Amino acid sequence: MKKSITVVDIAREAGVSVSTVSRVLTGNAKVSESKSIAIKKIIEKYNFHPNALARGLINTKSNMIGILAADIRNPYYSALFVSCENAALERGYNLTLFNSFSDRLKEFELIEKIAQQRVDALILLGGAPDDLVTDTEFADKINIISDSIPVLITGRLDGTNCTRININNQKAMSLVMEYISSHKHLKKVAFAGGSSKVYSTSILRSCYKNLLRQYGLEYIPEFDVQNNRYDDDGGYEAMNTILSNNTVPDVVIAINDFAAVGVMRSINEHNLRIPDDISIISFDDTYISTLVTPHLTSISYNYWAFGETIIENAIRLIDGKEVPPELLIEPKLIIRDSCR
Repeated sequence: MKKSITVVDIAREAGVSVSTVSRVLTGNAKVSESKSIAIKKIIEKYNFHPNALARGLINTKSNMIGILAADIRNPYYSALFVSCENAALERGYNLTLFNSFSDRLKEFELIEKIAQQRVDALILLGGAPDDLVTDTEFADKINIISDSIPVLITGRLDGTNCTRININNQKAMSLVMEYISSHKHLKKVAFAGGSSKVYSTSILRSCYKNLLRQYGLEYIPEFDVQNNRYDDDGGYEAMNTILSNNTVPDVVIAINDFAAVGVMRSINEHNLRIPDDISIISFDDTYISTLVTPHLTSISYNYWAFGETIIENAIRLIDGKEVPPELLIEPKLIIRDSCR
């Protein structure tokens, strides 16, 4: 008896995934022209017509979206994941969370694991997409995955067609520097923490330098301290370095709320007062900003809207609809007691 041709047989002969064949059969999502032509030729060759059961399997979605976070212990990622989860549940989707702990090797392993899961889309929160210089091997892996399912990222991955959903970091630093420039007593401005190898941080740091010049404020190299930490220890180390120069800045911009906690610890240990001696402004406006005393002035991203944007566009891509290549989340400065 002649063996019936299946979707799996067509995928194997075409050298593509089963889901790619399914996308051609249903027309639900974009497939590259070359792959689409090759698949259609094989379909015609065998006069393939999926039966009712096969059509049901083709159209079946798991209603599961995979999220790989850089480090869920960071309040920024935990807040963003919770907002994504709420947005997904409201739309009938569940999320499965993977955490790389900012370990590149683990991130590679998890990408392999996620690729084997039956998820309808993959979302990368930080990690490799945050690198200033794209890891080409990682980008190649993502390209393979994106042949089968949509991939959305916060950050960028050169050489891929991932949809990017990013904070408008230029606007974020502009809000900070506009506030500082409007207070004449804030003349010496320090920037604590963050790595020059991180894409979003490099934007913030570049804007910081440019806007100091624009507002007629002096750039003091000793006040611009980088490290590879985005936690309280990183902020503590950076602030200790700044204060070791025997000159006290009027205001410190911390790379995030987590680092700002370490900045505050260092300032207190040096017997200086916040905000009387030093004002502090940070980024992310997580729950930390109102747990510390004084409460932190911080840049907010409206996490609920952020999560809604990520999930809404993930589902649009799952449904084969067009979305812009990049969407920007607009920041807002929340003024609290850490600024005089």
